Amino acid sequence: MNYLSWAAAAVLAAAFVGALVVRDQPANVAAALPLPDICGDAHADHGGASMQEHIDMMATSADEGHAALLQTMEPMHSDMMRGMTAEDFQTAFVCSMIPHHQGAVEMAQVAQQFSDDPWIRMFAQEIITTQQVEIAEMQAWLTREAAGAGAGRTE
Repeated sequence: MNYLSWAAAAVLAAAFVGALVVRDQPANVAAALPLPDICGDAHADHGGASMQEHIDMMATSADEGHAALLQTMEPMHSDMMRGMTAEDFQTAFVCSMIPHHQGAVEMAQVAQQFSDDPWIRMFAQEIITTQQVEIAEMQAWLTREAAGAGAGRTE
């Protein structure tokens, strides 16, 4: 067996094991989790309405798969910008990365739904699996951070 075959087998095994690890928390559950209050002002205007109008316009001339992919963009963008309103840098970074990862999960779900390429479907599952783990790690950090200023930081 050559190196490429071994690499492909390793990726498939990692995706399978990762899918087993997160099987009790479907991707749509992780992607729907709201940002905690520590992440800043939920009601600030981050340009979402104008972006959504642009996305909707682009989606009208797109096929169903492209339109679904486009619709993952605005919630991710608005929530990433909300994270930037957090008071300190570390919290702003984590609060912006969570919706970024949730957007990746949603995009991967669209890829699984519309792609007929086995590699794309496998890669999408790998993205879902790894991003869910990282989302949980970031949420745990935010919980520790909210419990006591700086408690979630490791030096």
